[in-house]
Amino acid sequence: MKKVDSGTYNMPVRYGPEMRILIVGGGISGLTLAGLLQQRGFRPTVAERAPEYGSMGYIIVLWPSGSRILKGLGLYQKLLDTGLPFSTYNVWNEKGEMLRSYSVETVTEKYGPMISIYRPELINILREAVDPETIRMNTTVEKIRQSRDEVFVTFSDGREEVYDLVVGCDGVRSKTRSMVFGHVPLTYSGMKGWSFWVKSNLHKTAHIAEYWGTGKFLGVWPTKGRLSVFTSIRCPEGMPEPIEGRVGRIEEHFKDFGGIVPDILAGLDDESQIYCDDYNDLRMDKWYKGRVVLSGDSAHAVLPTAGGGVSMAIESAAVLADELSRADSKYIAHALESYESRRRPRVIKIQDQSRMMGKVAFANSRILSYLRNYVMRFYSNKLHIKYWDSMLKDPI
Repeated sequence: MKKVDSGTYNMPVRYGPEMRILIVGGGISGLTLAGLLQQRGFRPTVAERAPEYGSMGYIIVLWPSGSRILKGLGLYQKLLDTGLPFSTYNVWNEKGEMLRSYSVETVTEKYGPMISIYRPELINILREAVDPETIRMNTTVEKIRQSRDEVFVTFSDGREEVYDLVVGCDGVRSKTRSMVFGHVPLTYSGMKGWSFWVKSNLHKTAHIAEYWGTGKFLGVWPTKGRLSVFTSIRCPEGMPEPIEGRVGRIEEHFKDFGGIVPDILAGLDDESQIYCDDYNDLRMDKWYKGRVVLSGDSAHAVLPTAGGGVSMAIESAAVLADELSRADSKYIAHALESYESRRRPRVIKIQDQSRMMGKVAFANSRILSYLRNYVMRFYSNKLHIKYWDSMLKDPI
């Protein structure tokens, strides 16, 4: 590597395979970024806290804007073989009366399929794009210190290493974000949710079914061989939700729901397999600080109400990889600024949409929910297509 006159930059200038990049978090965002960078000749290191990739997880929906990134990785056919494309979206009231059935075929014909998939299966697909030798399992970052030219990282095994760039892809409660940016508060939506898998012999459906109540929501989302359920209620932030008694509380909240909900509730028995969390999103003034940058949920978590969080994470990984492919270790700040400026308007738009959907689906008074249900009967498929088109047409 050639030394150059770089003013205040006093290191050898590195780019491509020579650039030292650490990706913290080996989930969907981190694996996408690692795969795209390795495709371009980089050799990033991935630090993943889990001892091994397991089989626990939930269902996710991948928009065409996200799934097309897998085409560039040569993984798109495996996504189609593993996930379940869907074309119909049904909305019911809490009594089990259908409010409206929508088709997204016009959207999928234009942009590509909407695909539901079991999260661990998407992880396994993305892992095929990443050299396993570059993934350090059971490894966390314990300390980050920066100079103008480098990032000094201490790992949980005591190892200390130096990088040109650190990318935090470690989720909505990112430890990387806390260490570098300090406390950044999440925005609580007023909603808490539970998710679980329905037993395979309980109910089979090829369509999405969402039941909208007053301050309550229950959604049924199928993928191949599995049926996932999301249940949500409005409640104060931080309300305790111990595992013990979780089935009973869900049954109490949704005991008056009709349709297939009683059958779903009757099949609940294993409380340890029910995941629960508050619905938060995250907006930050800046996504990078020095030589540490955030991507995916670490930088811009999206409420699950619009189903776009995973696609946003994959899109952001693709844009960051694109900018880094034209960067070097001296001018890396320019690449990070370009990455953020390209992504921020689209991310904010999707976050705004998800917040709006939350207010509609979780109307918290009888009057508002009645008006919402009445309007839904007249909300045409044409308007529904326009809504989806507005979210998918933007360049990334």
